[in-house]
Amino acid sequence: MSENRLLYSECLRIYEVEESFIDSLHEVGLIRVVGLDEERFIEYDDLPDLEQFIRWHYEMDINVEGIDALRHMLEKVRSLQSEITQLRHELQFYKSL
Repeated sequence: MSENRLLYSECLRIYEVEESFIDSLHEVGLIRVVGLDEERFIEYDDLPDLEQFIRWHYEMDINVEGIDALRHMLEKVRSLQSEITQLRHELQFYKSL
């Protein structure tokens, strides 16, 4: 097994999720499922997002399409927050002149 991947079947067992849920996340591009030597793996880098998606789905009853929309909105908010921070620094620079 690769050091940067979790065996797909282990992921299902550890997180106690349905295979169809993981497959749906993969189909819409929210996580990567990699096939090697007739085994499937999930990238370790995707596990924090996967854990968040599992909470949204099973605790808040949000479907995969809703998860995709929420993820997109959160990325946009983070981008805007970063832009605001950058603009504040630039404003402080020009105020100090």
